[in-house]
Amino acid sequence: MPANLKPAAPGQPKTVNTPDTLNGDKVFRLLVDSIQDYAIFLLDTNGCVASWNPGAERMKLYRREEIMGKHFSIFYTEPDLAIRKPWHELEVAAETGRYEDEGWRLRKDGTRFWANVIITALRDENRNLLGFGKITRDITERREAELRYRLLIEGVSDYAIYSLDPTGVITSWNAGAERIKGYSTDEILGRHFSTFYTPEDAAAGLPQRVLKQAADTGHYEGEGWRVRKDGTRFWSSVVVTAIRNETGDLVGYSKITRDVSDRKKLLDTIRQHAEELELRIAEREQTNAELEAFSYSVSHDLRSPLRAIEGFTDIICTDFGNQLPQEVKTYLGQISTATRRMNRLVQDLLEYSRLSRIELKPTAADVATIIEEARLQVDESFRERVKVNVPAGVKAFVHPPTLTQIIYNLMTNGLKFYPAGKQPRVEVSAEQHEGKVRITVRDEGIGIPPEHHERIFQVFERLHSASKFPGTGIGLAIVKRGINRMNGTVRLQSEPGKGSTFTLEVPAA
Repeated sequence: MPANLKPAAPGQPKTVNTPDTLNGDKVFRLLVDSIQDYAIFLLDTNGCVASWNPGAERMKLYRREEIMGKHFSIFYTEPDLAIRKPWHELEVAAETGRYEDEGWRLRKDGTRFWANVIITALRDENRNLLGFGKITRDITERREAELRYRLLIEGVSDYAIYSLDPTGVITSWNAGAERIKGYSTDEILGRHFSTFYTPEDAAAGLPQRVLKQAADTGHYEGEGWRVRKDGTRFWSSVVVTAIRNETGDLVGYSKITRDVSDRKKLLDTIRQHAEELELRIAEREQTNAELEAFSYSVSHDLRSPLRAIEGFTDIICTDFGNQLPQEVKTYLGQISTATRRMNRLVQDLLEYSRLSRIELKPTAADVATIIEEARLQVDESFRERVKVNVPAGVKAFVHPPTLTQIIYNLMTNGLKFYPAGKQPRVEVSAEQHEGKVRITVRDEGIGIPPEHHERIFQVFERLHSASKFPGTGIGLAIVKRGINRMNGTVRLQSEPGKGSTFTLEVPAA
């Protein structure tokens, strides 16, 4: 301990050593006094309080006249005082120039709060110790949130939830992981996650491919055999998510593993059943293959460009916002809003297609607002050709993003399927009747032959070549699935050359 750093003896009167060099200029004092969320004060070389800002009074409940001259150990708990922690902190700060810690501190009324504390040694130009600057922040809420999260993770026993560093080395381990894989925390921390892979998968480079896909796309999901500590294998469902910091640098991965061996055994047994059951399974596998193909297409062909659009829009707003007219900023805001909305909807559709079901929580929504949101997504050059007639106050009990997507799909179809030389025109109306909301989307396009009215609602079904009328062939399939999931119906009236009228009925709010 430095010669001029001596702890005040218990019971001995405490003196305040406040050299003139500790008195900041008036502007600095005004700054410190204006801070309410941090306790900022000075200690003399003995650790006695030499200044006190309003933030300290608000946090610790001592008025300035009550605390000045008292030793800062008054803020510490009995266990910390028993090990002379306050004096140790001053020792470290004096020797190294700085001390930082988190722990319990006491208020005047005896209540505790979890504090982040920074103590800085203050020296003159001759390196003589003048005292200490101390900054305290109340982070009780953050600590409680971290504890709740930790308890949540540790309380999950059906899932192995753990984290990896950027190279795949395990950095955390929950109770579910110990139960499923058989390794204790002490045994597994610091080891590479390829430990859990079968020798053939490890030799084929599967662990590296999993991390690469998660790093490139943000997410990896798959199933396969994994190995426990005792050498037994289990069939696992795995989700790996890349974790990035605020600057976009990869800092690691979160990994969730579920033992679905029972499910695999059941599926294997079903495959051995009678021919009728085998046929049903084949149909189910075909459906799943279509859903997986759909998921892959949406994931790679839509989500990446959408992220790029949103990212570059944010860059333009951030870096060039001051140079842009307000109208441009408004448009950029609409771009960001539409991109985020589309991203959310794409995510809903991905989950729906991947699992064959997704929870579409219905809410009471204003139909006019939903239709207007769909209209604003239409290309601006065609937007004025969409006429809307919806009375005020019509509300439906639906999933708004899905209904917006459905109406947008019908609008764009109505504007797209027109004969050459004819101007497209779409009319959208809505009315409420007997507990239902009826939404009608009418166009004057090429029309659809009656024998194809059911077929067009199937995935990837097209009546025309992509070169003649561009599209993916899934728009009306999304309409059908989405409206069914919201307990609604869709009807079509159309004949070749006479346009098409799609009528949606959904529950009224």
